[in-house]
Amino acid sequence: MPTIKTPVRAVAEIVINVADIARARAFYEEVLGFPLHSQYPAENPTIVFLTMQALDSPLGRGGHPQLFALIDPHRHPPARKRFRGLDVDVSSLNHLAFEIEPAMYESEKARLEELGLTVYEETFPHMNAKALFFRDPEGNTLEFICHDGAG
Repeated sequence: MPTIKTPVRAVAEIVINVADIARARAFYEEVLGFPLHSQYPAENPTIVFLTMQALDSPLGRGGHPQLFALIDPHRHPPARKRFRGLDVDVSSLNHLAFEIEPAMYESEKARLEELGLTVYEETFPHMNAKALFFRDPEGNTLEFICHDGAG
């Protein structure tokens, strides 16, 4: 298979529609540790931007970190036209995966369970990886994945 050079440097944003923006913000701040970057409007926001990581790119150095955005589709006009809630039968989204350090695997599993989340474990021997799967308040499946030294 020929090597294809991609123009993509990194993920700049992941944007999801949420039914309860305050609840989703609290979840992503507490569970994934994404701090608030900005929100609009300042009072009663329709969109919240949380920082995942700084980007070492012209965009990132220009003040745009890697963002995880939460949109209230009932009040944000572009999203309102399309959003009908999570429907796994018609959505192309399967899950969102985030890499964690292998040393954090067991402590993250315990922390997620202490937060009351149902955690499902999976190993991927062909990739030398193991993962923790859980759901956000909107029902989206999230994954913490890391290298598995046993593989």
